[in-house]
Amino acid sequence: MGKEESFWAADVVKRMVATKRDEYVCEGMWTPSGYFHIGNARPEIFTSYSIYLELIKEGYKAKQNFIMDDFDPVEKIPVGVPVKEEDAKKYVGFPTVFAPDPFGEEKSWGDYFKKQVTNTFKEMGLEHLNIQSSYENYKSGRMNEQIIFSLDHAKEIVETWNEITGAEKPADFLPVTVVCQKCKKIMYTKATAWDGKEVTYNCSECKHEGKVSPLNANAKLNWRIHWVVNWIVNDVAFESGGKDHFSKGGSVDLGRALMKKVYQKEPPIQTPTEFIQVGGAKMAGSVGNVVDLKEWLRVANPESFRYLYLSNRPNHAIEFTLEGNPFILLNDRFERAEKIYYGEEKAENESIETKLKRAYEMSIVGEPTKERPLRVPYSYAAQLAGIMDPKENFSQILEGLKKTKHIPEKISKEEEEMLQLEFTRARAWVETYSPDKLITFVEEIDASAFSEYKELFSKSISIIEKEDSPDEIQQGIYEIAKELELQMKDAFKAFYQILIGKERGPRLGMLIMALGKEKVLARLNELK
Repeated sequence: MGKEESFWAADVVKRMVATKRDEYVCEGMWTPSGYFHIGNARPEIFTSYSIYLELIKEGYKAKQNFIMDDFDPVEKIPVGVPVKEEDAKKYVGFPTVFAPDPFGEEKSWGDYFKKQVTNTFKEMGLEHLNIQSSYENYKSGRMNEQIIFSLDHAKEIVETWNEITGAEKPADFLPVTVVCQKCKKIMYTKATAWDGKEVTYNCSECKHEGKVSPLNANAKLNWRIHWVVNWIVNDVAFESGGKDHFSKGGSVDLGRALMKKVYQKEPPIQTPTEFIQVGGAKMAGSVGNVVDLKEWLRVANPESFRYLYLSNRPNHAIEFTLEGNPFILLNDRFERAEKIYYGEEKAENESIETKLKRAYEMSIVGEPTKERPLRVPYSYAAQLAGIMDPKENFSQILEGLKKTKHIPEKISKEEEEMLQLEFTRARAWVETYSPDKLITFVEEIDASAFSEYKELFSKSISIIEKEDSPDEIQQGIYEIAKELELQMKDAFKAFYQILIGKERGPRLGMLIMALGKEKVLARLNELK
């Protein structure tokens, strides 16, 4: 396989292991000031996860950190958080670890939003993550040595900052933000002096002026310095981030320069990650066009989500929507990769096959099974779940799946439970994102409106009575319509109208089986 064809993470790992470390730490960081959405998950978890998995595969000792930057302030009230404008001051400006939970469920704002994401990690197959609290790292003293070093070298930091970014950071800039001892907010303070032991500061919010040791969570490093110091204290070997950080003179360029010039250490290997786009716009909490991990798990399985990221290079932009056919196609791609992995289908060439097999292998939560897992295509499950609610009609769904040969006659209890979960998710997707697929049997019709199709309906009865295959039923009705010299579009439209009151719907054979042959035959007997 040529270099241009190899799995991208393998190339990064080759560069990493040349540094000869005992353990290779991959890291991502996120501030719990709002909802953690799938756009955050790509650079802060899944790009590093690809590297972590490749390191483990090659036999190296590796760890993946996920830093919850809960010492950052609540800067504004995100879309969807129930805080009135006049109450914003109760939250804004405090570190997320101190701000109250606006939902009244956890100890703090940060704890609430952290829990929303960590609650999904087990199901998403992310239990390996080493989760760190930034506040605890400061509180415990892990950051103390580097805080003192950074303050002692503030002049060199300013010189490097201005050189790399073209900014005009003032010569007296100090790289810490103090937690105001009076109002406890962190967003409004400015450090003005450092005497080697304490920082003098003022707070523009409450007008307090004071002096305090910057150690043990009394102060936080400026975020660009905080980022670099995290590399040092965690001995980070790899990190990603959104591509905006990688612009010339941006935060990555500055961080790498600070690491080398001021802290005299080698920075980690870094890879930019493209944005997730929704309708051409970057997914962002401030815009409100976000989907979180919990919502994904409500409508689809975790493997298809993992596949979305692990099958794409990080520099490949992903256009995403939960609505309509694009979401169905995403699940189709995952299911095809699964069949290729188990040798049931072939890819276009050997290179593509190798990539798809590796992407599938990484996408599975746990280890791949010896035989392909029992799985009904998501597209079919969505169609069927749009007709029958799995909470009420699951036994009927199972019987139908056996007749259509989607599943064998005998399945295990575990397989049955998994199928019910998959159909429940598909139903939730239809209800929320594709309501046009919700279909119910129409109880009353005007028989006189369909008099020209009496013979079609009459002759179709024997086909439906005899066949249990949706394809055979479909083909049989097609042949009858052809024999009667009916316009095919009009013939099928008539069937949809007498069954579901619509001009079109899912494949007719599947629809008849899903509605139940007895119900359909009773309707046809009314009309013949």
